Amino acid sequence: MFMRWGYHSFDKAAKYMNFAFNWSYIDSKHTDYQLTGWYPQRARGTSPDFPILGTGRYDWKGYDPKTHLAAWLPQRSHPHVLDQRYLVSWNNKQAPGWAAADDQYGYGPIYRQQLIADRIRADLRGGKVTLPQLVQSMEEPATEDIRAVKVLPIIERAIGHPHPKKLRAALAELNSWRRSGSHRRDLNKDGTYEHDSAVELMDAWWPRLLAAEFRHALGGKLYGGLRRLSAQGVVGFGAPTAPDFAQGWYGYVSKDLRDLFGPRPRGRYSRVYCGGGSRAKCRAALRRSLARALRVKPQAIYGFGDCANDPTPRCFDLNRSTIASAISEPATMPFQNRPTFQQAVSVERQVTP
Repeated sequence: MFMRWGYHSFDKAAKYMNFAFNWSYIDSKHTDYQLTGWYPQRARGTSPDFPILGTGRYDWKGYDPKTHLAAWLPQRSHPHVLDQRYLVSWNNKQAPGWAAADDQYGYGPIYRQQLIADRIRADLRGGKVTLPQLVQSMEEPATEDIRAVKVLPIIERAIGHPHPKKLRAALAELNSWRRSGSHRRDLNKDGTYEHDSAVELMDAWWPRLLAAEFRHALGGKLYGGLRRLSAQGVVGFGAPTAPDFAQGWYGYVSKDLRDLFGPRPRGRYSRVYCGGGSRAKCRAALRRSLARALRVKPQAIYGFGDCANDPTPRCFDLNRSTIASAISEPATMPFQNRPTFQQAVSVERQVTP
């Protein structure tokens, strides 16, 4: 059925799909994108961030409790675009102004699809992008650590130039990793990541950095509760590692530190969390957190479960399959932030139904 669509019929058909999905269309002349699904319209005065009274007044617009139907948001109000220069979709926020799911706390100024989009944008500066270039732009982010790529430069601006040699050496090591691509991979297959010690340091530092930046302002009880939610996968801290880098406080760290050390973010938070708004206190807290991270042993980060006897980031990151049928898969695969398969399609001519 899909093969018989042109982009006009694709647009028209989208409103009949009640399946929540990101659909992309391409032919030799046009590209199209539609987010389909039946989405409720919230009652005035409600917010997904707060509890809602169950009196009926605040139900979805047009909601019928007998049929569980409602006045769904019209398809024209869904995120959609025609003939945009390029599209990148990695479970990211679909469009400005489009709300996230009620349990989604990971969207912000930093998200993993930027790892792909930045490469495509750079490729386009050189003119037409070749298919191998596009594939490379998709493959490289599969092993990148978003904290090193996107957050580390902001952290370094905030932390400044500490006097202790061990802190300067640690920052230099992290910088070397970032300049080489921020990958978590073992290209020469010697059983160790190319920048193994830098990866270990980032994994040790990240939870301590979050505590240094946010714990004082939030209070120990609230921050502890958030940590427990993170352990349950509800509000992901992204630490010590988050292999898919979809949930994490990457954007929170970035926005808070930029508000204090620049450049000022758009849509600033109501307050600066790090150091209570004091540059000196924030900088001192971040430096102390790095010093603490340098004392953490790999066993404390990775030495449990399958990695009890191999406490390394490479072991911790391995993609492990779950056997759910009579057909088994290899027990482990080297880390990459990707699902089942990727597909590259080049349309050479218009297909007439």
